[in-house]
Amino acid sequence: MTGARRYPNRLRELREVSGLSQQGVAAAAGISAAYYGALERGDKRINADTAVRLADSLRCQVGELLGAGQGTSVPLMIAVAAAESEARPLAYDLPEPHERLQPGRLAEAEKCFAAEVFDDSADVDFAAGTILFARRLAPLPAAVPIGAKVLARFFLDPPSASEERTTHEILYGILDRTIVGDLVLITRTRNRLVPRNLLIQSGAPGGAGLAERAPIMLSRDATILYEPHPHDPAELLGVVVYAMGPA
Repeated sequence: MTGARRYPNRLRELREVSGLSQQGVAAAAGISAAYYGALERGDKRINADTAVRLADSLRCQVGELLGAGQGTSVPLMIAVAAAESEARPLAYDLPEPHERLQPGRLAEAEKCFAAEVFDDSADVDFAAGTILFARRLAPLPAAVPIGAKVLARFFLDPPSASEERTTHEILYGILDRTIVGDLVLITRTRNRLVPRNLLIQSGAPGGAGLAERAPIMLSRDATILYEPHPHDPAELLGVVVYAMGPA
């Protein structure tokens, strides 16, 4: 497609952030996939009735369909809590429909998700109830600065190879690398039940599961090229770029 669209909008951007297909959005809005495709391409104008239905389907505000990214709402998707915490929720992935939050003048808000701190696992930096806005790592592999404040999901190994891994905990901390090349999360809490350093990705093949290591830090590159592997004990979810709530 060349040239400016006749009726510019943010449908594709909002749909991709929500992880939906064109067919899925069209079905939820009660319109044909062909008509939705024309709307997304900017070939047809979004009328008021269709705008309301599309906003419901994409879980956004009507004004976001046409407005600039400055006012984009962000889905609250993740709970940050340690496995040992009594305040942890039943599930670390918050159920849909996700609450939509307005982070203010957050750059590239459409690429972000929100996480709520449920316990004291980040109390050096944030109190319980703080909302963290994190930028997704996409596409992968992604360049991530060493020293970045990140959210990481840690897994429990399943009883058998045929079963999916479950989430052990989701923690906030600082990304670092050890002398042997391991990626680790330096946690930011006074809670002694939460290890100070947790392995995210082993620098050597065949790394162990969830475990605490004593990292020896060294001079290192400013960034790492992060790419998750199936047997990593944890995965990076995003880089924290903004916070709001309790001091």
